[in-house]
Amino acid sequence: MNNTASIKEPTSKTPRLNNKEALPFIAMCIAELFWGISYMFTKVATQSATASQLLSIRFVIAFILINLMMLGGKHKVSIKGKSKKPLIILMLLQPVYSYCESSGVLYTNSTVSGVILSTVSVVSIVFAVIFLKEYPTRRQVLFCFLPVIGVIIITVSGKSLGIVTPIGIIFLILACVTCAAQKIFNKEASAEYSTFERSYFIILTSGVTFTFSALRSFDWNFAEYIQPIFVPSFLASVLFLSISCTLLAQFLINYAAGKLSVTKLASFAPLSTLCSMFAGVIFLGEPLTLASIIGSALIIFGIWQVSAAKNK
Repeated sequence: MNNTASIKEPTSKTPRLNNKEALPFIAMCIAELFWGISYMFTKVATQSATASQLLSIRFVIAFILINLMMLGGKHKVSIKGKSKKPLIILMLLQPVYSYCESSGVLYTNSTVSGVILSTVSVVSIVFAVIFLKEYPTRRQVLFCFLPVIGVIIITVSGKSLGIVTPIGIIFLILACVTCAAQKIFNKEASAEYSTFERSYFIILTSGVTFTFSALRSFDWNFAEYIQPIFVPSFLASVLFLSISCTLLAQFLINYAAGKLSVTKLASFAPLSTLCSMFAGVIFLGEPLTLASIIGSALIIFGIWQVSAAKNK
């Protein structure tokens, strides 16, 4: 009987993730889902508007919505007594990333855009080494090369199909770099600024920047600037991008940035790739060749291996 009693006593406990710890991971999953689908909506919207025009209207709508949230009294914004440097850099990086991403989608396609942007996880690891002293293992270094090979395969095959241009690839690479930098400074800014505050200033800066750029390109002709709003496909796309991909996703990523390491944040990038490929192929009828499948597999597998390995 003593032996039986002793067996009932657990010798160890399996660590489990409680609800509070799981929230940042859930937030990133939802954010990546939104961003993955956003490539398709961006492609549709840029058929009726320029990149800066789309981004301007997108962020203006998001800014109006976030100010309406402040009217409820539950949210407030304050920079008094806080370090301004990380917030300012974070604010400046967002317009650069948004412009590069939208331009990259415009000059390529949803599938290629999603796959190349998934390499941001690799770029983020490099940035983490430089700025945070998070050194990767040999396994991570080895598998970092697979996404690069995959990008080359997809780029070559896409160009032969007439759906990828060099300028589009350059814009997407710049988007990866700025996105990785955002993760670094978002993490730093989260020490003093709330999720709402970071989201507010990012949306504000982007709205002002892109509205100035768009109006300038139209010689300050406001009627011409808002003309795409009357196109049903554009209106539906920009509303989705404003609410889901700009406002909600911004809240989710900023929340997660204050809870997770840069490496963990970056490891979610493949989720958006899968969503992007599915949306582009199924809904836009974009080609899915053998070369693009092989390239995609190399990128996803490489990033998965880099993200799964533990840092030193």
